This record gives sequence, C-alpha cells and structure tokens, in this order.
Amino acid sequence: MVNECVILADDPGALSELCGISMLERLLRTLQRCGIKRVTVLSSDPEPVASELAHPSWARPGLDVTLRTRPSGPMKVDQIINIWPRNSQPTPLLLVIPAASVFDPRLLRALISKDTHAALVDSGVRRPNLQILIALAPDTPRGKLCGPALLDYDWASTRHGSLEEVLYDGLADRSLPALDVSAQPLYHVSMRRKLRPYWFPAPSLANQKLAERVLLDSIQKGTLDIPAWFHAPIETFLVSRLCKTRITPNQLTLVCNVVAWTVTFLLATGRLGWGLALALIVGVLDGLDGKQARLKVETTKRGKIEHWFDALFEMSWWIAIACHFRISGQLPAAFEYLLLLLAAEGVDGLAKGSVYFTTGQVIDELGPFERFVRLVGGRRNVYVWILVIGFLLGAPAKAFIFMAWLQVATAILHLPSAIGNFIRNGHLLSIRLRD
Repeated sequence: MVNECVILADDPGALSELCGISMLERLLRTLQRCGIKRVTVLSSDPEPVASELAHPSWARPGLDVTLRTRPSGPMKVDQIINIWPRNSQPTPLLLVIPAASVFDPRLLRALISKDTHAALVDSGVRRPNLQILIALAPDTPRGKLCGPALLDYDWASTRHGSLEEVLYDGLADRSLPALDVSAQPLYHVSMRRKLRPYWFPAPSLANQKLAERVLLDSIQKGTLDIPAWFHAPIETFLVSRLCKTRITPNQLTLVCNVVAWTVTFLLATGRLGWGLALALIVGVLDGLDGKQARLKVETTKRGKIEHWFDALFEMSWWIAIACHFRISGQLPAAFEYLLLLLAAEGVDGLAKGSVYFTTGQVIDELGPFERFVRLVGGRRNVYVWILVIGFLLGAPAKAFIFMAWLQVATAILHLPSAIGNFIRNGHLLSIRLRD
C-alpha cells in the first residue's frame, strides 16, 4: 500500500477553516489515518502554508510533513517528478492530492490500496448538496475530476504539461484508469448506514454552511434506538458549536463520566428525580465525544476505551438503584432482578460478540428484524426512559422489574440470530481473533 504523498497547496482555500480546522489540517489528519507516513507539501506561496504547519497538531502523530517551494504558475508534472521520493530507485506509486478539498476517508483508502495508477473521478452525484459543492470541479470524459491521483513513475515521467491536462488526457485515452466514486459501496460499516462517499473542493463563503451540513451528516451513525432519535439532532447542534472551540473529545469524555458518576451517587442515595434527570443529559453527552472526534478527524485508538467507561458507569447505575429499592423497601427482591438483568446482559453480550468476531459487524446490522430489536430492545438509553416514565407514574420499582425482563427478551431475540450467524460464519472466528 502507498505510504507517501504529495499535497498541492497553492489554492488559498487550503487554509480556509471548516468545522474548526483548516482544509489542509483536515487532509493531513485524514491521510495519517489512511496509512500515509510521509507527506511533501508543495506550494508556490509557502509562507502562509509554513505558518499553518507550524501550529502543533496532536491529532496526526507520526506523520512526517515536509514543505517544498515550487515556481509560480500552473502545476507541472515535471515538478512532481523532480521531488518524487526515492531511495536507490523512485517509489513506483505516489499519491498526489490537492490541499483545498475534503475527501471521505473511504475514497482515499480505496485509492491508495490499489496496486496500479488511477485518478479519482465522479461520474454521477444524486445528492443536491454535493452537486452544488462540486459544480466547479473540472469535467473529464470519465466524470468530474475529484483531484487525487495515484501516479505511476514510469507513466508520469513520459507526460508533459500541467497536471490537470495530463490527468484529463490520461483519462480520455484510458492510459490512466479511473476510480469512480459512484462505483464505491454505499454502506458505511462504522456508521452502520448507507452513505455515499463525499468529496468537495473548498466551499465559497455562500456555500460554507452547506459544506458543514455535509460533514455533520457524515458523522451520524445509523441503526438507532428510539431515544437516540431524539438525542441525534441535539448532539449535532452542540457539536456544530463545539467543533469551533479547542475542546477535545477526551475532555468531553471526562465531562460525561463526571456527570455519569454523579448520577450513580444520586440514585444510590434515593434522589431519583435528580439522578434520572442527569441520566437523560448523559444520553446526549455520551454522543458528543465520538461526533467531535469524527468531525475534526481526532479519532484515536485510545478513544475505543471510552466504551469500557460507559459499561462501568452503566452497571453502577443499576447496582445503585437496586440498592436504593432494597434498602427503602420499595422492592425487597431488587437484587434478584438486578442479577436477572446482569445475567441477561451477559448472555446478550456473548451473542453480540459472536457476531462481531465472525463478521466484523454489530448484530443490529444483520437484517430488518435485528434493526427493529435495536429500536425497542434493552439498552441504557431505553432503560433510562423506562425509569423516568415509572418515576413520573409513581412506580419506579415496577419500571426496574420491566427493565430486567426487557433485557431477558432482548437476549432471547438475539440468540437465534447469533446462532444462525455462527453456523454460517463460525469458521471466520479464529481468523478475526488472530487479526
């Protein structure tokens, strides 16, 4: 896989800010997460670019960035050949990409994973928002020219003229293969929904909000439970403001956990009203860190640990409320129902794990039935709503009992799907675990 790249940073739009970071910084972070190790930034006006690169960025660790100056005028293929990375021989393939554009990471991964040269094109866009944003992109016989191209040294060294002309001619005479955005899979695995891969050049001031909406839409996961339907627009509104601050995803995780453990204290001490009110707030806070990380390309491997923190405070809530119900006498069998809830969650966790470790998918993605179970099945957000309704009706202990049995029902509904999946894909388990 290609791990070296040349970024073309002549367009002033490369330094314009979108959702809290410059276009150039967004591209660098995206490339780092796609496996690129070394980047040469080529510019005919290096001073403002150097000023931007001088800002420290913790969000792209290990990425080696070098700034090179080129003569003013149209970008020539010869100028790229002159700085082509080499040891004893030139690197066979090199990614060349404009800085003043935004690209879905899926597109860049698809391009750099190819073993032959290619240019990224888009032969058809149905979303009106994207049509407006890419209207001025160059047209070629194969579709809109998106900008990134994976160049082969032997092919590029025989071409002369401006880079745009060379790419156009190569696509026209088919000596340069096209990687078509329209041919890429719509389903986004990590987002659990269909989402056409997006790309667009630096937007004009008039289209700034439109570009932000495209990015904000791209960070929303699919296959939601009912409470998440209400949380999602609130989270998106808050993140659209938070992204323009210096608040990091880790700081948002910390705030969420402080509030969540406060909920544990309030539930354990019998302050159910305040505890459940804060628990509703946690339902929104818990989604902010992930959305902020995806929007500003600040995702890290450590971010996955956040799910373990969620599991800990979630379990503490159920233990705390069971203790309160037992001590207060509202539910003498509270610990038995707590045990039932936790045992059912354990069985459900095994079912979910068997699907993930054989297919790489969460169980909710297997089909319409599983998506329906996700919608109404036992989950923390659903439990909080059940407890709130029970509290408002003056029957919180009965709501706790309903919670436990709902989790049992969820586990029972998931088991056939998990068993059927394991029968079909169980042979993949050892491969997935080894990877």
